[in-house]
Amino acid sequence: MLPDFNGRLRAAAEVIARVGLNLQRGQSLLIAEPYELQGVARGAEVIVNAVRAAAGAAGCPEVDVIWGDGARLRQFAERGDERGFAKLVSAHAAKMQRAIASGTALLFLQSSQPRLMSGLPADRVNRQQRIAWEHFGPVAQQLVQGATNWTVAPAPIPAWAQSAYADLPSEQRLAALWNDVFAALRVDEADPVAAWAAHLAALLARRDELNHRRHTSLRYAGDGTELTLALPPEHVWCTACLATKSGVPFVANLPTEEIFTAPDKDSTSGTARVARPISYGGAVIEGIELEFNRGRVVRAVAHVGDDLLQRLLDTDDGARLLGEVAIVGNVGGSLSPDLGLSGHKAPPTGWRNPDRLFHHPLLDENAASHVALGESYGFTSSRPSAPALNRSLVHVDLPLAVQTELT
Repeated sequence: MLPDFNGRLRAAAEVIARVGLNLQRGQSLLIAEPYELQGVARGAEVIVNAVRAAAGAAGCPEVDVIWGDGARLRQFAERGDERGFAKLVSAHAAKMQRAIASGTALLFLQSSQPRLMSGLPADRVNRQQRIAWEHFGPVAQQLVQGATNWTVAPAPIPAWAQSAYADLPSEQRLAALWNDVFAALRVDEADPVAAWAAHLAALLARRDELNHRRHTSLRYAGDGTELTLALPPEHVWCTACLATKSGVPFVANLPTEEIFTAPDKDSTSGTARVARPISYGGAVIEGIELEFNRGRVVRAVAHVGDDLLQRLLDTDDGARLLGEVAIVGNVGGSLSPDLGLSGHKAPPTGWRNPDRLFHHPLLDENAASHVALGESYGFTSSRPSAPALNRSLVHVDLPLAVQTELT
């Protein structure tokens, strides 16, 4: 076990409760996972219990949990039981809707089981993902519009560690995963909450200056990637620092290293080579290469999971278009390649091991600049109904090994 594991776990839970959620005294909490496992993995009890304690210390009177069952999800897919799966995710969505209506905070503790659906037909895996998003989509829309405070955080489990750290001896894998998650959450700082305050302030300063500069185009260039995109006049650069309609600030995901906005959905041209495996619906898509023309993906291949990639792209009209562009680390072009903006050093990454392929959407997207296929966030535009914004059931982040240039 890691040195001072229990102390670092308590610090991680405090960061989640105080920085991510910003739990208010007297506010209840619902812990769920609507992305892949459709409930919190049973192997994540250790972090659930730590969050319970941190929430109680913050004055939270009640913590409820929607637990997941990976084996049951696989059975639904094996049998093609779309009705049973839809009934499950519908009940979970209804519970989240009730929580939002009562002012409850939502925490999404996201694990990863990237081999859960291995060997199953791609159409069944993608169909389950589509059904899940059809039910969770209305919940997500309420959350991004500020209905309540919420956050997403990683939840280490043995199955995830065995997949993502397969290069290590089996007995070391879970400890290595916890170590990287603790680093990403900055719990080894003398005062983790203060460290997060400084980090978020640096991100906000860079966001503000990007919005001041009003760039009109973004270019990603790197190994196998040469992408250009237009930034619409109404684009707004954002961070994960959001606020509820009642004015309660929170951070929508931890860790967060990115500054992001929405491109003109019809403007993307060029090629992209995705630098990290994508965990999608309990399956892996790896070695993705895309070609864009007039905004749309016109050619797509993957070395692993190609059939699932094609199904994902055919989900709806917006699945072949980009809805988000994000910068992690330094930007070049009119900005200094060595410093951030106006002499402010770019915020350091929270990872001691940034080259690790985490097999986790949240960790992988915050380890590299990225784009996302599918849905745009309305708050990334001063006109949330602007025609430049993309609309889709899906939102899939694609990390890139690139440098960025804004003009």
